[in-house]
Amino acid sequence: MKYNKLHCYRKYVFVISLILCSLFITVPSGCFESEEAVKVSLENTEVLEQSITSDKPVRIGVFAMASPKTTMVYYEDFLDYLSRHTGLEFELVQRDNPDEINYLLETGYLDFVFLRGEDYMSGHDDFDLEMVAVPVIHGDLYLPSYVISRSDSDIDSIEDFRGKKFAFNSYRFNRGDIVPDYMHPFINESPEFFFSSYIYSNSQDNFIDMVNQGTLDGAEIDCTMWSYIVQNSPEYSSNLKIVYSSSGHLVPVIAVHPEMSPNMRNEVVDLLFNMHDSQEGVEVLENMHFNMFVEMDHETYSSYAGSQ
Repeated sequence: MKYNKLHCYRKYVFVISLILCSLFITVPSGCFESEEAVKVSLENTEVLEQSITSDKPVRIGVFAMASPKTTMVYYEDFLDYLSRHTGLEFELVQRDNPDEINYLLETGYLDFVFLRGEDYMSGHDDFDLEMVAVPVIHGDLYLPSYVISRSDSDIDSIEDFRGKKFAFNSYRFNRGDIVPDYMHPFINESPEFFFSSYIYSNSQDNFIDMVNQGTLDGAEIDCTMWSYIVQNSPEYSSNLKIVYSSSGHLVPVIAVHPEMSPNMRNEVVDLLFNMHDSQEGVEVLENMHFNMFVEMDHETYSSYAGSQ
């Protein structure tokens, strides 16, 4: 009797063991069978790379005419206009040295540049920098520089700055000119002897403020900065005067690297040429004191430069 009970007990334990083993084997197996294998595709990597490329901002390089803040504000509406009408993000890159602007375009960091005539010519000779548009400013293709002073000063000509404190636009100094050409007939000695002190800088908005406060007796200002800063300020316009206006230099150029994507180039250029046909575009142009952008080729621009 004891044997039969022991035998039944062992048989019962054996059956239970088989059931438990079956569970340990089949349950995990069933779990793995219910999950699909993860598929890896290189196509997803391709899409990610394209997305990153399309998100890259379109960079426009400029030689700063004023302090970084004023330069950014000056171009802000222009960048916003381009962004709204292309769906792309436009970013401003400022540099104090025009040669660096050319270098950044040549190496592909920049997409577009705003360049003065001499720097465009240099880039065109060095790496086939390509002009795409020029602005018409104050109805002309030539821009004068102004020599300014306070309205209540006794300075009425360049000769009257002898023994005074003066500020030059550093652009010309970067090009190797100590004194601009238009001053040569009036200044026959080095500026060290002519002025009591003088500085070079590209912060023309600060020049205007310093002349207004009397820290400087006079300064050299681009006509666009005069229009943008002085004419928009009752204080400046009443306190400052133009002592001398130069014959002018050729308007700056919007240029691109010759290997730029034709689609991007054409989209932006077409937008520039049509800005003056819409009220929105006209408002942006007027804020920059521009009339419109027009098409011009290298030969035509060179002929204008040669006639100066």
